[in-house]
Amino acid sequence: VVERFWMQSNAVIVVLAGFGFSLLFFVGEIFIGNSRMIYSLEWLLAAVLVTAQIYSNYSVCDQSNNKVVDRFAMNLLSSMPPDAIILLRGDLPGNSLRYMHHCEGIRPDITLVDQEMMTYHWYLPKLAKHLPGVTFPGDRWNPVEGPLPDGTITFNLHHFLKVNRHKDTFVCIGLHEGDPTWKKDYSLWPWGSCDKLVSSKVPFDPEMWVERTQNLYNWTEEYGRFDSSSWELVANEEMWQARMKTAFFLFDLAETSSTFVQEKVKLYTLAYKLYKEIVNTHKNHPVNWHKNYAIAC
Repeated sequence: VVERFWMQSNAVIVVLAGFGFSLLFFVGEIFIGNSRMIYSLEWLLAAVLVTAQIYSNYSVCDQSNNKVVDRFAMNLLSSMPPDAIILLRGDLPGNSLRYMHHCEGIRPDITLVDQEMMTYHWYLPKLAKHLPGVTFPGDRWNPVEGPLPDGTITFNLHHFLKVNRHKDTFVCIGLHEGDPTWKKDYSLWPWGSCDKLVSSKVPFDPEMWVERTQNLYNWTEEYGRFDSSSWELVANEEMWQARMKTAFFLFDLAETSSTFVQEKVKLYTLAYKLYKEIVNTHKNHPVNWHKNYAIAC
């Protein structure tokens, strides 16, 4: 995140370097006196330096075949059911999914809504008309519902889900912690890197959910092959962790739910089988898989 701000300081350094380079040859011209030779040498050295920089850094800067984030967004969009609402959170899903959806025309039936921007006073008054099929029960998202002194009507997430219950609603990636109102009547079920908001009245069928979410994505990138400061690493990590998300959910459900012993045993067994399958299938995988697998055992 910080690297984007280095460009300003680098621009100053480039200007100072150019000034020093010019001053160096200006002084050389005073002492040597052969202005034509100095002028030719100046251009030759400048061309050599620029060429050397391009040669040494081209392979690092060449991203013409880098489609990792593109595939990340495509996998998330293609996994969604028709006419779904996706509540976006964060730079990676927010920017990549919006680009593929609005610029490339991928999945026009889906509606993307930014969680953070819904809290801004200008977002819904200006953009709600461009989000067809989604009902907003106010002008701005706020955990505390009601009218503000300026006439703005706020709504919470529970109210939003209630008026849009005719659509499947997903969160990618994660849900804003500041509004817990949804917990009253809804649960989060794992859906790959995302989660689906489901009414608490809907019974959870673990076998059906495993079958439905086990092969959501077609992801072939090796684990740990990207630079630690790159967005490609973040996208790859999200997709790899998505493989064990259902297993973790089942195990956590068995630990925390107050169901019968037989149901807990079923959940533990399913979680164990899923962990065993992904650990044995992928030789190089995230280290936390082993820890979770051992706990499930």
